[in-house]
This record gives sequence, structure tokens and C-alpha cells, in this order.
Amino acid sequence: MARSYFTVATFNLRNLVNSGVTYYQTNRYSEAAFARKIAWLAEQLYRMDADFVGCQEVFHAEAFQALADAYEAIVAERDGTGAAERKRYSEVWHLPNAQGSAEDPSPGVGFLSRSPILEKRSRQDLTDDPIEVADIGGLDYRLTQLSRPQQFARVALAEGHEGWIANAHLKSKRPLYAAGSEAEVEANAEFLERAMGSLRSLVLRAGEALALRREVIGLMEGTTTPLIVVGDLNDDIGAVTTEMVRGEAPFRGLPIDVKALFWDVEMHSAARIQLRRSEGVEFFTNIYNGHYSTIDHILVSQEFFYRNTRAIGDVAFVRCLNDHLTDSSLTGAPGLGAASDHGQITARLWIDT
Repeated sequence: MARSYFTVATFNLRNLVNSGVTYYQTNRYSEAAFARKIAWLAEQLYRMDADFVGCQEVFHAEAFQALADAYEAIVAERDGTGAAERKRYSEVWHLPNAQGSAEDPSPGVGFLSRSPILEKRSRQDLTDDPIEVADIGGLDYRLTQLSRPQQFARVALAEGHEGWIANAHLKSKRPLYAAGSEAEVEANAEFLERAMGSLRSLVLRAGEALALRREVIGLMEGTTTPLIVVGDLNDDIGAVTTEMVRGEAPFRGLPIDVKALFWDVEMHSAARIQLRRSEGVEFFTNIYNGHYSTIDHILVSQEFFYRNTRAIGDVAFVRCLNDHLTDSSLTGAPGLGAASDHGQITARLWIDT
């Protein structure tokens, strides 16, 4: 029996937009700024050296392809044309955001793969199958569209082993205000409306987490096909919305056959798997207003969970590339420049083939 390794990663690109295109009403990359952006992102991809990368904040397919090309050029220059051919991303799959337009683009997602994508699925429009919560105790909720598309790729993880990789970007904690709301201007001190904006973001993120969970269950339940979820879930691993995506661990007193039903659809944090094994490992992927947190995650199904006696593989090594992040709450802290405002997480996994 041989052991085959592969690496998955999550990478928030922080506004990968074509040069000369205005985004968020006022921002635009010059050709020089776009070149600096691509150079930094490509360098980071080289450091990550991942076989599969789920990317967030990808506005345009052309910019995404430019990144893949720049990465391949770095590999060819440093490691030779043979390595460039082996490590090139043959699949550069961009999903645009249906809420955007040519004049006012919105962030989509993208997936890079060194091997062919065998099947593609995506979700953003939920009109035909909305997330609904019936009126319970005064709560009435209905979600018909995700703020960003969710991406699902079936790929060959190793010889004889196919699996799914899901890529998601859930709504951030940034408050959602009604158009023209005075709460957007801090000096107006509209504190209740600002709290209402945070509530809107929270319930949207919760609905998106449930939509992702629904897809996860559909791909996992009753199968032994591995699933890996990567992405910017915009909250810590113990947050309710992240736990919704992961699923529940069964209570220890339950019968084993009932526990197995829970394990079948439970996801496990790759970072936490490593934390249980390695003393002193610390992760953070975001710094906001002095608060350090891990909001980017890689989750694996029980097929890669070391406590599962029927696992086909395991998480070998997880690392977080965050040395570019700075704490802007400190006086004199340097700016990010072309860099991402997120750390990148990579997970190296193995399968016995």
C-alpha cells in the first residue's frame, strides 16, 4: 500500500479586480498597482504550493487567469519548466457574483486545481429552494440569494480516490445598512441602527451557513466520498455559524448506531486536528481593530479524521501564512499594500492507495 499526499488551501485574495475597473464605487487599480497585486498574490501561491486552492474575493476571470499565469512563470523561473508543467493550475475556475454588474462588480469566488475538475456545482440563487424558518416565537426568516456564490468541485485526490472540495465566502461581520442610512457615518452616532446593521449581517451569514450545510449534508450523507470545505467563513471555529457548517458531535451517551449518523455528516477543523498533536501551534488569519482571529478554515470529513477507525487518510500538516498581516490599531503599523488582509491556511493530507 502506497501513501499519496496532496495539499489544499484557502486564500482570500482581497479584491482581485481587473485594472481600470472601478469597484466599491471609488476604488480602481492602475496598471502598475494591478501588477504589484498580481506579483504579491503569485508569490504567496508559490509559498503555499497547494494542489487545490479555494479563493475568495475574485471579481474577474481575466484577473484570476493573470494570477495563475504569473504563478506558473515564477515556478518556471525558479524550479524549471518541468516543475512548472507539473505544478501549473490546469483548472482556473471563476464563479462571478450574480449581484454584481460590469459597472459595479461584486466579489465572486475561484478555484485552482492542478488536476482536472471532474464535476462542477455552484449555488447562489436559492429562489427555487430558499432557506426558510417558519414563524417560531416571533422569528420569521427567508433567504433567497447568497451574498457570494458557493463552489463545489469533484476532483481526484489520489489514485482511485475522488472527493469533493467546497469553497465558500460567507457574509462578513461588517454591518449591512439600508441605502442612505445615516448610521454609515460614525459622527451621526446612530448606535441602535449600527447594531441593527450588525444583526442584518449576522442573520445573512447564518442563512448562508445553513445553505452551505445543506449542500454538505447532500454530498456526505450515506457515502464514503471525502469532502473538504475551504473558505472565508468570517467567524471563529467555535462561532455558531461556523459550527452550523461543521455539524454536531454526538453526545457520548448515545447508542453507537446513532453516533454513526452524526459522524457521517460531521466536519472537522484541520487546524484543530494539528493543535491536538503539536504543542504551541497558534493560528490567526485576520487582525481587525486589534482583535486577532481565525476566520478562514479548512474542514475535513471523517474520512480524514484520525479517530475514525475506517478513515482512508489523515491530516499530516497545517500551516498558516500570516507574516504579512499588521495590527492597524497600533500607531505606526505599516499598511498592507498589495497584500491580502487575510492569512492563508494550507493543509497537507494523505491517503493510503
